[in-house]
Amino acid sequence: MATLQVVLILVVFAGGVVLMMTKKMPAILALPLMGILIAAIAGVPFIAGDPKTQSITAYVIGSGAARLATTITVTIFGAIFAKVVQKEGISDAIIRKAAELAGDKPLAIAMALTAAIALIFTAMSGAGPVIMVSQIAIPLMLSAGIAPVVSGSLVLFGLNIGLLFNVSQYQLYVDTIGMDMSVITSTSVVMGVVCAIVTLAYILINTRRAGSAAWAMPATGAKAEKVNPVALFMPLAPIVLVFFFRWNAETALVATIVVTALITKPRQAMQILSSSVVEGIKDISGVIGLMVGIGILLNGVSATQTSALMQPIVSMILPSNPIVYVLVFTVLSPLALYRGPLNMYGLGSGLANIFVAAGTLSPAAVGMALRATSVVQTVADPTNTQNVIVADYASVDVNDILKSTLPYTMAMALGILAYTALALF
Repeated sequence: MATLQVVLILVVFAGGVVLMMTKKMPAILALPLMGILIAAIAGVPFIAGDPKTQSITAYVIGSGAARLATTITVTIFGAIFAKVVQKEGISDAIIRKAAELAGDKPLAIAMALTAAIALIFTAMSGAGPVIMVSQIAIPLMLSAGIAPVVSGSLVLFGLNIGLLFNVSQYQLYVDTIGMDMSVITSTSVVMGVVCAIVTLAYILINTRRAGSAAWAMPATGAKAEKVNPVALFMPLAPIVLVFFFRWNAETALVATIVVTALITKPRQAMQILSSSVVEGIKDISGVIGLMVGIGILLNGVSATQTSALMQPIVSMILPSNPIVYVLVFTVLSPLALYRGPLNMYGLGSGLANIFVAAGTLSPAAVGMALRATSVVQTVADPTNTQNVIVADYASVDVNDILKSTLPYTMAMALGILAYTALALF
């Protein structure tokens, strides 16, 4: 009976991957459905009279839907901050300032704009900011003679580096697998260095043949407004507060939101803050729904009956040797693409929970494996909203970006995993 249950659970996992990869069912629906089905197959009762007994209604759905409440809260504050940064013209000013400083040299422009995009995404995330950045940065790079696929890829490389330091992204790993926040912050620095080095290599290799066109700042409509120079550094404020002053992400983001609104347009601060709250939450409504689904999946796979079935099998297949750990997760890192099993916003969240419960790998090792593969997903995944947006602005096929970036993102994953094997395994 136990063998049949395990087989059926694996069929549900595989079916979920296929449904999401083929876009037959969106992840926002597939993940909670999988959580419920897996719990049912494992023998979790639908309703339990004893409140201490785990059931599908109370534990999987009820508690699962609220499991990532802290992550959702941090994400909401992050989205509000992103809106404030956008409304105040800070992100626009950062890109334009970087372009002015770079002059008309393709290599300098590529490096400056990628760094500027990274700075912006330490504070922002979501489709809106990607559109805003793409419509300014990509024409600038194209006008400097940088190839369209390279221009689009550099936006994604910059976004990836920025998100590594975006404190609103950290809580998911704490809530899903119990990863220590101090480990997340300290390893983010190492990850940032690894990704910056590989991104620099990509720039050097892919902009050597770029011709210096008759470069000029492309017109993008309205005249850029002046921004308080201090405001240009506000995207770094939450990082400083979390990394060095040990504030929690929620408090750091709220404080930065208020200060940013006051130092840029103090007379309009109230209006900007209120509209940013509404628009920011609206922008991430889909992400919130996805996190509710992830929570249900997490409780479905972490239920006592499910864990008892899956832990022995997972313990046998997980790498217990650091060298094997590096090789396995590097080679399998493309499985983070297409909402695959190593995607934290897909099946990866559920598998990570099973990995930790198996006891073969520490939460830090599991978390870093998924963070390493997330680099591949963030930059290269054709199903990402940001990849579709960037490809559209660069007028290239989204799969061309995948082909251009995948070898480099796998190199990033390798570097991150090698560090993990040496320092945290």
